[in-house]
Amino acid sequence: MIRKIYNIAALLLITVTSVVAQDATTTTTAPADLKNKKGEAYLPVADEWAIGVSASPFLRYFGNFMSGNTNNGAPTFDYAANPAINITNGIAIFGKKMIDANTAYRVRFNVNVASNINKAVVDQDRLNSNPNFPAFSEDWQKLSNTTVIIAPGYEFRRGSTRLQGFYGGELVVGLNARKATYQYGNSMTADFQAPTTHTFAPAGGFSTNTPNGTNDGSVRVTEEKLGMQFLVGARGFIGVEYFIIPKMSIGGEFGYMVSYRTQGRNLRTTEVYDPALNGIRTTKFDEYSGGLGSQAIGIGLDNLSANINLLFYF
Repeated sequence: MIRKIYNIAALLLITVTSVVAQDATTTTTAPADLKNKKGEAYLPVADEWAIGVSASPFLRYFGNFMSGNTNNGAPTFDYAANPAINITNGIAIFGKKMIDANTAYRVRFNVNVASNINKAVVDQDRLNSNPNFPAFSEDWQKLSNTTVIIAPGYEFRRGSTRLQGFYGGELVVGLNARKATYQYGNSMTADFQAPTTHTFAPAGGFSTNTPNGTNDGSVRVTEEKLGMQFLVGARGFIGVEYFIIPKMSIGGEFGYMVSYRTQGRNLRTTEVYDPALNGIRTTKFDEYSGGLGSQAIGIGLDNLSANINLLFYF
């Protein structure tokens, strides 16, 4: 299924770029040789490179890998609202390679790796505890999140002034992986089969670490992996770019995208004290009883506030 969707997206991208390429070859002309008072050319030419940032909802729109936010239209792929691992910075590295004055290869790219450790103080379990001399220990929750998004594309340009119009198509591919691990200060033993345990608040799609209830340590989660999420889509875009000074521009764009997203199964590992074993028994199970994850297909217009791009050509 994924291969089929990928092929459809690639075919759509090729079709879009071939159609606009035919239009570009018949209707566009090379822009005028615009220069400032020092004789420096404003506009890029063949074989020049550009690097910059895409600083608005590009990643927010394409990256709803965590919370399933539905506030941005369809498809919506956003990051978690959890402040501990929130990576909705909306920033992507933007690069271009000018083929000639009117066409360019382009790519947008972002890798986000976030990690957060939450700690909680708990009473230390002791057989002969003394209320006058309390002892404490710590439970740890570590949340990790890795997201990779890349969008290669082909761009066509129009205009003979410092204000340039552009349009084209790009392929969008994204991956996301999330994991929560737990370390407990009080171990499970024959004397403390339900040790004192802190219940961490569920965050970023993760479940509670004490399924039997608050501070009930008879069953504890030691690790939870949310299913790997994969996104592939084809996007047509259109926008404008204005050259503030020679070889430096600011612009905006919006587009229309068809996408496919799939999520693998969630895996959780728990521990309990088993008297028959006289020790801890660990169990791994899937969130989905059939062992399958989820799939979604979306078609939608970008956030109309558009993407704001700042580019430097050299």
